[in-house]
Amino acid sequence: MRNSTKAYLAITLQSLIIGFSFSVVKVALNSTDTIGLLAHRFTVTAISVLLYKFFKPNSISVSLSDWKKVAPFGLAYPVVFFLFQTLGLTIITSSEAGIVYAISPILTFIVARIVLKERANRPQTVFMILSVLGVIFINTMKGFNIGNYSYLGFLFILMSVASFSIYNVFIKKLSKGYSAMTIVYVVSICGCVIFNLVSVIQHLVVGNLGAYFKPFTNLSFVLSILYLGVIASFISSILSTYALGKLEATTVSLFNNVATVVSILVGIVFLHEQLNYYHYIGIIAILVGTIGFNLLKSPQKDINK
Repeated sequence: MRNSTKAYLAITLQSLIIGFSFSVVKVALNSTDTIGLLAHRFTVTAISVLLYKFFKPNSISVSLSDWKKVAPFGLAYPVVFFLFQTLGLTIITSSEAGIVYAISPILTFIVARIVLKERANRPQTVFMILSVLGVIFINTMKGFNIGNYSYLGFLFILMSVASFSIYNVFIKKLSKGYSAMTIVYVVSICGCVIFNLVSVIQHLVVGNLGAYFKPFTNLSFVLSILYLGVIASFISSILSTYALGKLEATTVSLFNNVATVVSILVGIVFLHEQLNYYHYIGIIAILVGTIGFNLLKSPQKDINK
């Protein structure tokens, strides 16, 4: 099996994992706040990657120089990404935020065009826009109240999207010199340290440090945080980082729209949410756009066939 085929399988699996994670996050947030969730999530992720390093010590070798090169991108994602996402969602709705997140593939393409010289032919551009419009259409129909429009909230979400786009592009560049596990190791540790620092300070300020540990008394939270930390962060990061090493950054970013489709289907099957006509239209646009973009790729050499 060619590495490019493995990369497509990896990013497809990652999209499925992320699609399921949206519903799991809802369950976890019943027991803690957003910062607490991020702190515990990346603690589990860090423990996972440290255990991996313990049992396979030769698989990850990180020098101080490596930390200096990779760690700044660990600030872009997950730290800056989730920070601005959290700030934005306190001002605007998740549907409104979803509209901004839909442009991520386009923003990634612009950054990749500048940094990596990636190109898309005209048919590809049309299909990319179709996929983006599918996400925008679903979120607009779910509810977009122009009367509550907040430029600041949209700016925060846009900065979150920008940080993720920049991360994708530069991690692809870094993947030429570092293994996926090395990158995930550094990024996970950065997320764990910073989110826990913020969460502990937050609890100390209000004088309830005990609340930091309280969520672990809830079994549903424990199961949720294990899924989010081990599968949705650790494993999905390995999959996406591997895919970025073999595929164009724009292609990987476009697959994030597939996670929207998965999250809708998960909501219908497990949460008994209703499937409306606009979901059908949006899902078709997303899938046709994503598949069409990849089928109409310009002839080029595959990376590490």
